Amino acid sequence: MISIIPDGFNDFVCKAGNCRHTCCQTWEIDIDDDTAAYYLSLKGDLGKRLKKAIGKNEDGCYFKLNREGFCHFLRKDGLCEIILELGEDKLCDICTVHPRFFTYVEDYILCGTGLCCEETCEILAGLEGPLQFTEEDTGRRLSFEALLQDMDLDLSPESCHYIPEIGTDYYKALLSRLAATEPIDTAWTEEMKSLPQMGAQLTDKAKKYKTSYDKSLFDRLYQFILYRQLDKCLVYEPEDVARYAKESTDYIFLKAALTGNPLEAMRRWSEQIEYDTENVDILLQALENNKMDSD
Repeated sequence: MISIIPDGFNDFVCKAGNCRHTCCQTWEIDIDDDTAAYYLSLKGDLGKRLKKAIGKNEDGCYFKLNREGFCHFLRKDGLCEIILELGEDKLCDICTVHPRFFTYVEDYILCGTGLCCEETCEILAGLEGPLQFTEEDTGRRLSFEALLQDMDLDLSPESCHYIPEIGTDYYKALLSRLAATEPIDTAWTEEMKSLPQMGAQLTDKAKKYKTSYDKSLFDRLYQFILYRQLDKCLVYEPEDVARYAKESTDYIFLKAALTGNPLEAMRRWSEQIEYDTENVDILLQALENNKMDSD
């Protein structure tokens, strides 16, 4: 297998207590069987608290959330009690790996960290120039275009770079597709209702933002979104996967135009779309259906 490392991946370090958007909230974290058995075997106060905080369903064990929607072992200072008391090596598999991802495409393992993590967004913003990759075993450096060629993915050179698409009708259609995804929370649902009501204001904001936005950052962002979903090219047409990345980046561009905060826009998008694989497929299927209808 050929492991591909994007620039910045090896620089990733969890911000822990300095993170403004902890991953220890809003979702029930699955616990692998071996770690669950270890947790349930522990004695003392921590063992008692773990037993109370662990739920079980047909898929196995998971951490319950408290009334505020946080993991019971997340301290007020943003640190994890399990790490502090037992050590980082005693975390369950998901807590150990997250937000890292490893996408398998034939002979390739595409490594990275998810954009739902603000540290990943900051790393991506801190890079200079186009996104670059390294073959882990050989040290060979690759541009995004070169990586696609090596992987024999049939995408045009134009599909490797980002150009914003702006227009009131376009945003209406884009937001309609996003509204069909499974919402992560009520705030997303309300946003999908309110944004279309802005009509031409969206276009005006986007046009103004286009005069000053960070072109290099958005090019890297588009490439990174497409990079993460390259395995979908085994199921969908590559141009549909590229279109998914393009529309996702267009939404982030629009949100950045409205808020002035592109990093939070990409983090929030990832939280809603990338971390629900059903939502990725919903969007890809919608693009595939639209293409069939137009034909």
